[in-house]
Amino acid sequence: MIIRVDDARDPRLDDYALLKDQAARREREGDEYFIAEGYVSIDRVIDSGHRLRSVVVTPSRVERLLDGRPEIEEQGVPVYVLDRALLADTVGFDLHRGVVASADRRPVPSVADIAASDARRIAVLVGLNDAENVGVIARAARGLQLDAIVLDPRCTDAYSRRTVRVSMGEVLHLPVSRATTWPDDLEILHAAGFETWAMTPADDAHDLWALAGRGLPDRLAVVLGAEGPGLDARTMRATTRRVRIPIHPDVDSLNVGHAAAITFAALGRNIAP
Repeated sequence: MIIRVDDARDPRLDDYALLKDQAARREREGDEYFIAEGYVSIDRVIDSGHRLRSVVVTPSRVERLLDGRPEIEEQGVPVYVLDRALLADTVGFDLHRGVVASADRRPVPSVADIAASDARRIAVLVGLNDAENVGVIARAARGLQLDAIVLDPRCTDAYSRRTVRVSMGEVLHLPVSRATTWPDDLEILHAAGFETWAMTPADDAHDLWALAGRGLPDRLAVVLGAEGPGLDARTMRATTRRVRIPIHPDVDSLNVGHAAAITFAALGRNIAP
């Protein structure tokens, strides 16, 4: 299934067109497939059980790709070999990693599916439009043993190329749900026994360290807002409580990815009540 391609307009390469155009990619991919860029992300695709549709690679990278992941040949995945200049014409920029793959998306679970699962710790992302922040949070969630991610209707796609790359492919190992009615869908979590903590730098919010020191609820969702505006008032009112990370009083706030990682780590400390 190693196939040499000499035309950037070859229809077999349609999955890889316009990779930098986020709006065009969302319309093109829908909930059908996603793009994984680089060896590590492709490893995560395979390890997470997602099905590869095809791989595009420059000639100098073929041997490393196939030696490292024999599953590609075993599963009969088409491997399209393109010169670097042709690859740049295909995807719309110089893809210096020299290897990129397309893979089928899994069916998107509903918020009710997440609530009915055995998940105990989840992240809820509200209005995040920066794919890199979503990727950082997904990587931290996976590394710090959260069980799932819920996105509000406005949040950027968790399977976008940049999100998958920045998360080092770890987002592919987590169930990711998309809420449909916001913030009403938080009530689905509450009905399933989840507390929901709205993260905010506000002085009158509950101190994260104090809450962790008293023992944590059995099921907990950490709700995080976008850089700058943070969480909107309706979401704040719909959550169980507002929680802050104690930081220096002269510092306005933390990057949302940093705040997420700190919070996730605090949840995993297992401090006795």
